[in-house]
Amino acid sequence: MHLSSVKGSFPVPVWLDTEYGYKDLMPPLNGETLGVVIAPAITVAAIGLLESLLTLQIIDEMTNTKGDENREAFGQGLGQFLSGMLGGMGGCTTIGQSMMNLHSGGYTRLSSSCAAIFMLLILLAAYPLINLIPIASLAGIMFLVTYFTVEWESALIILASMLPLTVRERYGLITKVKRSEVIVMLVVVAVTLILDLAIAVGVGVVLSSLIFAWDAGTKLTVESYLSDDGNVMYYAVQGPLYFGSVKPFMDLFPTSIDLDHHPKEVRVLLENMEIYDWSGMMAIKKLHERMDGFGCHVAFEKLTPSSHKLLLKSNDMLEEINIFQIQDIGNDIEHDPLIEHSNLQSDAHF
Repeated sequence: MHLSSVKGSFPVPVWLDTEYGYKDLMPPLNGETLGVVIAPAITVAAIGLLESLLTLQIIDEMTNTKGDENREAFGQGLGQFLSGMLGGMGGCTTIGQSMMNLHSGGYTRLSSSCAAIFMLLILLAAYPLINLIPIASLAGIMFLVTYFTVEWESALIILASMLPLTVRERYGLITKVKRSEVIVMLVVVAVTLILDLAIAVGVGVVLSSLIFAWDAGTKLTVESYLSDDGNVMYYAVQGPLYFGSVKPFMDLFPTSIDLDHHPKEVRVLLENMEIYDWSGMMAIKKLHERMDGFGCHVAFEKLTPSSHKLLLKSNDMLEEINIFQIQDIGNDIEHDPLIEHSNLQSDAHF
């Protein structure tokens, strides 16, 4: 007993298909129709494009090749357009079938073309033979597709990430990744199952961005040391300075200074630090005001070119802050127009 049949017919444009009564049953091409289909169309297009590009990346890694993302996206869009004209459904690259194709030896585009041609032949001519195959046998094929689709090592990585260090050392598990990354992976999988892939990718990007901002804010370090004559205190800062790291940055500097044991001359070395935004610039200003309130003369030295340009653009806001002459950093940027039109001498006063 057959539960279904794979018999089909040669596709024709929907405007000529008698099933739709030629043009009588077709929706009108107007703004109302566009308003109905635009939202699901964008969602489906985003999901299809994301899955295709992710699959392309996996195949590139497995075959040690480099695919053309623009070509794949254009080809998929053209295929969707033609499929809709012929009354077919939209589609995209499928990871499971692609993995099976690779494991079966199909490494070139000819394999995809052969799959499409044989599918057309089955629908038009060979369907009597295919209908003789019990549908239950397809379950085994789907299990095999699932087996080759899942990256089974990821389960061990997730398990190791959740275990404490002592347990991992006892059993020799050295595959741990950051727990935050595992959480992002699980959230993306859950959102994909509940909603769809497009929303899941968006949620994953937002979570990853927040986690990165949080982690980057904890990477700041400050090393302090005295000059040889003991008259200058140096603070060497390393790490990114932006809205998420302002508080850790300020906490790394003393909140009070005893001038009997601390030099009045302070130099803050920023050669290993980047200033990224308004909050970072305000942190430099607040640090200057703090040191100035202690009775210290502070100067910020060895800024990177990008940080120096950022501060130059806000020179009216950063008054009385000493920025070391940028040419002394050792970078060849003498012809920078921002520097040529500034009045930098031995020090630049903002």
